This record gives sequence, C-alpha cells and structure tokens, in this order.
Amino acid sequence: MILRHKIPYILTLMILWGFQVRGYGQQQPQWTQYILNKYGINPAYAGLDKSLSITSGLRSQWSRLEGAPKTQFVNAHIPLYFLSGSAGMSVLNDQIGALRRTEVALSYNYISDSRYGLISIGFKVGGQQVFLDSDALRFPDGVYVDQTINHRDPIITEVNPTGMSPIWSIGAFYVKNLLEIGLVLDNVPSNTIEAGATTYNSTQNMSLFASYQYPLNELVAIEPNFLMKSDGKQTQLDLGVMSYYQTVFAGVSIRGYNANSLDALGLIVGTELSKKVRLSYSFDLGLSGLQQYQDGSHEFIFNYNLSKSIRTGELPRVIYNPRYR
Repeated sequence: MILRHKIPYILTLMILWGFQVRGYGQQQPQWTQYILNKYGINPAYAGLDKSLSITSGLRSQWSRLEGAPKTQFVNAHIPLYFLSGSAGMSVLNDQIGALRRTEVALSYNYISDSRYGLISIGFKVGGQQVFLDSDALRFPDGVYVDQTINHRDPIITEVNPTGMSPIWSIGAFYVKNLLEIGLVLDNVPSNTIEAGATTYNSTQNMSLFASYQYPLNELVAIEPNFLMKSDGKQTQLDLGVMSYYQTVFAGVSIRGYNANSLDALGLIVGTELSKKVRLSYSFDLGLSGLQQYQDGSHEFIFNYNLSKSIRTGELPRVIYNPRYR
C-alpha cells in the first residue's frame, strides 16, 4: 500500500529525469495494435494500402494509476502515382503525468516494385511541442498553501515551461508475397528543445517490424509478427499472432523477452464494419511488478479505407464501352 501511494511521485521523478538541464526524452508511445497501424510506426508504409487510408486511435495505459500515459493520434496516407510514391500526415498527442508532447508531421516515400519484391523508402519531417504542467507537480521542499504554488526547485524555475523542435524519421519497408519487413530510425541524430531554463532531449529510436500472413484455407489466415524497439540503451520486443476469419479478426501478443523486460499480455479483437471501415480493441494484462497497482491498458483503433485501388505507376487504363456512353 505504501508503494502504491508513492507511484504518482515516482512518475513525477521519471518526468523530471526526462526534462531537466540535460535530460533524456521518454521512449515513443507504446502500441499493442501496431500490426493494424503500420504507417504509425513506419513512414515508408504510406500508400501500401493502395488507397486513401485514415487511421485514428487512443490508448489509456495502466488504468487506475494516477499520471499514467495517455496517447491519441490520427494519420492519413495515399498513393501518388504521378510521383512513383505516396504521401502521408500524422498528428499525435502523448501525455505522461505532467508532461505533454504534441507532434505534427508530413511524409513522403518512394516505391519500387521489382521481381525481388516491393521496396519503399520514406521519410517523415515535422515539429513537436513539449509542455510541462508545473502546477501538477509537488516537491518535498515546496510550499503549497491555498492557491500558492512555490516548488523551490532549481530546475523548474518558471510556470509551465514550453518548447518546440523539429522531428524526423527515415524508414524502409519490404513486401514479398505474404512477407512484410520494416525498419525505421527516429530522431537520428538526436535534437533538443529549449524550454526556459530546461532542455528536453528527444531520444533516438530504432524499430524493426516483420510479419507473415499464412492462409490456412480460403476463409482463415494467421499472421505471426514481431516488433523490436530500441533507443540504444534499452530494448523491448513484442511477439504476436493475428487470426482472420472473413470480417472478424483476433490476436494475442506478449511484450518482453526475458524476466526483466516482461511487461504485458495483449489481447486484440476487431471487425470490419463494412468494406471501408474497421474497428478494433485491445486490452493489455500487466505481467510486470506494476500489475498490482493498475488495471491494465486499453487501446482503440479506427480505420477508414476508401477502397478505391490507386496504382503507384501510371494511371489505370480506361476502356470506353460505346453501348453505355
């Protein structure tokens, strides 16, 4: 019980560790349904749905735990056949405790289809804003009486420090029949945000994704997949498998590869509401030592696909039928 009451303060210390005179940024937001939001983890995936695709989602991590991460996003991408590639855009809002980060970005990727498979190389550029709600923080030596807030801290020297900086990513995506492999580097080299007397350092990240969709018969298919993420200091691995039956699908995943990294068991369910609309939900059951202080993580993903095939090269040939002109 004592540790449970201290968790909000532990999260605050984690925030300040990432937002100090020379600090390290937090890892990128965690997603259980990365298999259903590939553009969200790799800009080189844009256009590979072969139509306009719009995806939005929200995640509430570690429910019941005060100050736990909450993330919302929306992205869209579309093939551009006249540029032999695709373009996309994304907006993301991520909050953990008193720290909020918002980013907006645009992307372009070049697509080449050869006998060896489809290869896409892309990049994403944009900007991010970091905001620290200092009023939500409490320090042992601070004065908090009525409306008075005085942290008496040498790092937080102003009210709600805010800063902005550019962000960038470069990615590659490979498709061969039923096999997909993606690699992406984020914020390499790293960049910083000056916010008052503080400096926020964005973490460099690398992620590797792979999946293989194997049809069991004409109605059922399974798709083993994995996502490995690393910032050069810590590495995490997600292993999962999806199953598809007509308009419904479900999956299970596990996050962690040893006793120290074991984090959660993820359960995914979803359905295609129509040929253009897909909705899915996932629940993470905690497996780490934090499980006794939280009620799991919830995640919703909504996707709209125009379902109008757009080629990556020339315009589709149009054949006129004189009878119906």
